[in-house]
Amino acid sequence: MPTLKEQKTERGEPHIPLIGGDQTYESVTDKIASAVYFKGFTRWWMAGVLLSFLVLMMFLQAVAWLFIKGTGIWGITVPTAWGFANINFVWWIGIGHAGTLISAILLLMRQQWRTSINRFAEAMTLF
Repeated sequence: MPTLKEQKTERGEPHIPLIGGDQTYESVTDKIASAVYFKGFTRWWMAGVLLSFLVLMMFLQAVAWLFIKGTGIWGITVPTAWGFANINFVWWIGIGHAGTLISAILLLMRQQWRTSINRFAEAMTLF
């Protein structure tokens, strides 16, 4: 049986090994898996997890309070004034849909000059 350096591919090209030097498949696997299988956490990592959890709990409490009390907690007590929040939401959703629509129409029409307009439309959609 030929060695790795003597092996050829189907087209007759020399076989180039994927792992070079003194590395083996086991050493590469150990190096990659060590990022997952290590023991213990640093204090900064644990502090970050705790802070993220506290912010998540504050968010969930705010959403629950909104569902319980309604949009009046935003300071909107006039019955028709709460429509501003809905209109504002629909406005930004409409802008996002417009950017996607512009990009899609130019793509479907196979326009060669669409690149810069597509970038603008997709950036508008993202923002």
